[in-house]
Amino acid sequence: MKSYLQLIGSGTFDVPPSIMVHFDNQQNSQRYLFNCGEGTQRFCLQNKLKASKLKNVFLTRVNWNCFGGLPGMLLTMADAGSKEIKLYGGPNLTHAITATRGFILRSTMSVETHEFQEDGMTFKDDNMTIYPIFFDPEESNNNISSSSSQGGVNLPSKRANDSTLDTVDNTSLQYKKEILSLMFNKSHQPHNPKGTKKSKTYEENSALEISDEVQSEKSSSSKNDDSLIQQRRKLFPKRLPKSRPSSASIAYVCVGPKYKGKFDPQAAKALGLKPGRQYADLVNGKAVTAPDGTIVHPNQVLGPSRADVPSTSYIPSICASPEFATYQTDNKDLQPRIIIHMLGDGVLENEKYQIWMKKFGPNTEHVIMNEQYCPQRIIFNSIAESQLKLSKIDENRFRIPYYSNQPEKLLDSIPNIPKTTHLAAPLLTFQMEPSFDIDSSNLPELFDHNNENSRAVKELNKNIEYLKIAAQVQEEVATATPKAMNIPGNNVIVTTLGTGSTLPSKYRNVSSTLLTIPNDGSILLDVGEGTLGALFRHFGPLGKTREGQISIEELFNSLKCIFISHMHADHHLGIVGILSKWNELKKDPSGFIHIVGPPKLWKWLSEFSDVQDFGLSRTRFIDNRDILSLQKQSGSPKKISNSLKSLKESINLKRFETIEVIHCPFAFGISIEHLDGWKIVYSGDTRPCDDLVNVGKNATLLLHEATFENDLLEEALNKKHSTTEEAVKIGERMNAHSILLTHFSQRYPKVPVFTDDHGKVGISFDFMQVNIGELYKLPKYVKALKVLYCENSEEANDSKDDDWIQE
Repeated sequence: MKSYLQLIGSGTFDVPPSIMVHFDNQQNSQRYLFNCGEGTQRFCLQNKLKASKLKNVFLTRVNWNCFGGLPGMLLTMADAGSKEIKLYGGPNLTHAITATRGFILRSTMSVETHEFQEDGMTFKDDNMTIYPIFFDPEESNNNISSSSSQGGVNLPSKRANDSTLDTVDNTSLQYKKEILSLMFNKSHQPHNPKGTKKSKTYEENSALEISDEVQSEKSSSSKNDDSLIQQRRKLFPKRLPKSRPSSASIAYVCVGPKYKGKFDPQAAKALGLKPGRQYADLVNGKAVTAPDGTIVHPNQVLGPSRADVPSTSYIPSICASPEFATYQTDNKDLQPRIIIHMLGDGVLENEKYQIWMKKFGPNTEHVIMNEQYCPQRIIFNSIAESQLKLSKIDENRFRIPYYSNQPEKLLDSIPNIPKTTHLAAPLLTFQMEPSFDIDSSNLPELFDHNNENSRAVKELNKNIEYLKIAAQVQEEVATATPKAMNIPGNNVIVTTLGTGSTLPSKYRNVSSTLLTIPNDGSILLDVGEGTLGALFRHFGPLGKTREGQISIEELFNSLKCIFISHMHADHHLGIVGILSKWNELKKDPSGFIHIVGPPKLWKWLSEFSDVQDFGLSRTRFIDNRDILSLQKQSGSPKKISNSLKSLKESINLKRFETIEVIHCPFAFGISIEHLDGWKIVYSGDTRPCDDLVNVGKNATLLLHEATFENDLLEEALNKKHSTTEEAVKIGERMNAHSILLTHFSQRYPKVPVFTDDHGKVGISFDFMQVNIGELYKLPKYVKALKVLYCENSEEANDSKDDDWIQE
């Protein structure tokens, strides 16, 4: 058997710390994932890590930093054919998953939760035995306000006097598990009136169609409804029994199998042993001495331990843990072979923590995951290399993501840690069996666009035809007469952070667009998973300002509104991370942020706030249905709420109106009109929509989805999306000054086919930034883009390996 531990996230902006343990044998090959923050799924895709054998996920904390990528991962795995997965963690794990029932349903896979302490304190299968160890922050730190944090971790505020708070007992937990069984129910295929094959779109819309109004026992249901649908309609609308955030962090001690019986002579030979008495002793469970003096144990080593210490307030608890003291011994059978330290800022510098680390055996390897000590290297190389190429057309429109290959702090600056201490790096591998080894051969090449010898630069320099045309385009743009310098809003900045659809890919992340209105504030239009990481890559880290940009702190302090078009996961799963960071960085304690979205959004956020205090009390929610533009036109009374009034006043808006579009239940577009006279219309996901045309007449900019190519019209009809040509025609009917296409389904950058007689259509890419006054430049780039992203391009060939989840 071969077993190894592989690091995934190391603590960069875009992929929080996570680990995958692999066991490969003929009978029972499996994967075990520890933590699944935002970006984990995309990292697996980028690096072709197969997840088809993933059956168990363990969380060190039920916190968005550890949990945020899990909902999207579950959807992808279900759609790829996985049949079951089990989730393990602390209090509120089941609550966190069931809170997503308003937009996540799958009848092809079962999901089970196991909350340690409530459901037992040990995991065991043929490969590993895992023991959880709980520890908590000092009590004195538990009264930190919701707007404060330590090491990027918001500690929960006390809610003991909340009279509406249910005691989290076994009854409450079992009720939530019942709801979970209705969300993921592979034993029951839902009734489909049309008799067609079930699709993920059908199931997602089934979740959205369930009313949030609690149904009475006597409420009628269709005779065609099966029992599963009836149970969902009965239980889903009810608010989950309330819980309180838990500050508990879990360390996992993982013990590999003890081999007795079948003996692997090749493994013994690899360890330097010779046939005879030593082989027999190993079979009988005894340790032996190799020729070089190394002691070899039957189970080789105690497997890896993982300690998640999010802030210095947890240090007393972990240092005093009697469970850890068991492994701080001279008995080599009990000494961990490797410990993964997921650390908040200030923990590694703490003298008590250093002493605690050194109490483990001298052969224990220590791996540090921390943003300050691990470089902010590029994690998603494909998109960075794509931006490097695009920057040759216009380096100001296509900015290379921020990165640093040097850490903020050096590990050498801390002399009192064990000598066997290493920094984490993506894909750094620790082989556990048949013999221990540290393997760095899989580490991705460092992206360095300033190094002429780097692979990315060499590949670019080979593309002579593209570089020649890119230079020509630069000259044409430089000599072109600006068409829009004097139009209203010419200094408004549009940044397309995510331009793909459905799920993250190597070259396009899921939906998000940032509107920056100088002197007035910023608005986010949809926030798919990974939006927070994209913002840090675009604007740079805390405490630094990139040339020509505002700082990330300034951005969050200017962020006034988040608009969510609909409740499909690729449009909103980044919102908790965004709100948590806004809550941390917003300087004004009386400040608040507006959230405009479907009703199920608020319900989900409210229930998840029981798990983590991410600052929901500092938000003002506006239901998309309450600001429909056509309400006024139809003669219905229109209420201007205080929240809408404050939003418009805070950004100097004349109108902020939604439009019901043609996609799924509660899907909306938005029209934003400023007092200065400009208007931006965002379609969200939709088929061509007459109401959108009517509300968006004479828009300065139409940002419209173009999910499918023109020859995929039937698929666009079935999934209620638009083709490229349809999106362009909507802009023409609207008489939009400029049209920017986004939400592409292609897994690699490709120039869509469309007719642009008037030179007003642009193609968006991740990290593209353009002022409205410079939108006229985008159509001129198409000539170079067609050469860069031709059918034989590196990106097109690379996309053939994008099926990351199957073997």
